[in-house]
Amino acid sequence: MKRSSVFRQLLALAGAALFFAGSVLLLYERVIKEDDDALAAPVDGDETVVVPPPTETEDAAVGAEVEGAEGEGAAVEGADVEGAEGGEPSAFEVAATAEPVEDAPAAPVVSPPFPDQYEPLPNEVQADAKRLGSLVAYKITNYGPESSVIELAAGVTADPARAKALVREAVTVHHPGMWSRGTIEYPQLGGHRDDRISIMVVVRQELGEDGSTEAERAETRTMDVRLVRGDSGAWEFEELASAGGEPVARPADLSPLVASVVDNPRIDLPDTAIWDIYSGYTDPALLKAMLDIAERTPYSVIVVKTGHPHNVFGTDRVSNHTVGRAVDIHDVNSELVIDSHDKTSFIYALSEWLVSRHDIREFGSPWLFEDAVAHNFTDEVHHDHLHVGVHPEGYTAG
Repeated sequence: MKRSSVFRQLLALAGAALFFAGSVLLLYERVIKEDDDALAAPVDGDETVVVPPPTETEDAAVGAEVEGAEGEGAAVEGADVEGAEGGEPSAFEVAATAEPVEDAPAAPVVSPPFPDQYEPLPNEVQADAKRLGSLVAYKITNYGPESSVIELAAGVTADPARAKALVREAVTVHHPGMWSRGTIEYPQLGGHRDDRISIMVVVRQELGEDGSTEAERAETRTMDVRLVRGDSGAWEFEELASAGGEPVARPADLSPLVASVVDNPRIDLPDTAIWDIYSGYTDPALLKAMLDIAERTPYSVIVVKTGHPHNVFGTDRVSNHTVGRAVDIHDVNSELVIDSHDKTSFIYALSEWLVSRHDIREFGSPWLFEDAVAHNFTDEVHHDHLHVGVHPEGYTAG
């Protein structure tokens, strides 16, 4: 056999071996990239896979294969030429032109889903008004990072003047660049006349950063939503009288009395009411009465001052809420007042005890009590809560 023919066969076999080795390396690289738990680092997209030269053992194997290939020189030589002239690419060519395997794009971060809208209970008073008042609070507290307060207001009312006024108050609960999720906890009547009504809506607002699924903070607000009778006789949005106030930090010198109320696990307070108490708006006599009630039962508060109409609704008389001497309770021991009108209920027994106290100035509820010490009254507005108003601190009867 001629030396040149053996040399050509050797080159052809070496090229085939290199092509096989390069293909194996490429397959190995792809497996490594797809396996997140692999120990080897993935090949960078701009780098070229370098095929290592054959080892001495591989050289020996190639030599032995060449020695046993006599009589097949023409076929091997033809294959080598075909590969060089545009047939099968060499291992080095495959390695140099291989497309890098890109990692699959990460799934986009999705903000939490919007909560369900509030639907009044079957036995609610003024259910249509409560539904609309809750919807207003819902719409201005449920939005994405790109929303504007003007867009939110436009979704509530098409009246330009009312929308403009709503924007001024709704900025309190609008945080550009953040998502918001508002869950309606309960809407209570704040006052009612034939043509107008106040719905005090307690809404829990959760706020999160764009790109995050977890809330950064949460605030529970009491909003005063005002509705008016439209030409058709149905309720229409009129104004947002209060968005629940501005947050107030816990004072460093908080008195023991205040701390015993706001930290009491048996008194469920919206943040709006806590901010009122932190601000010093609440009479100590009311705080003491609230603690006495908590000794008897756990309960949930709708409003102290902020979020309640300034005057007794539809009158020129300043509400006891405005001067920090009244609290509205809508839930007693996890039972809604609206669901407990029976005189055998625990809430009725609690009410009997409250109207017998000399520090209670006024008491509104679903019932009217005879021979009560406190002035007590009932009407449609007070079918869904207990209104507890106290005499000012230091008051003595007589």
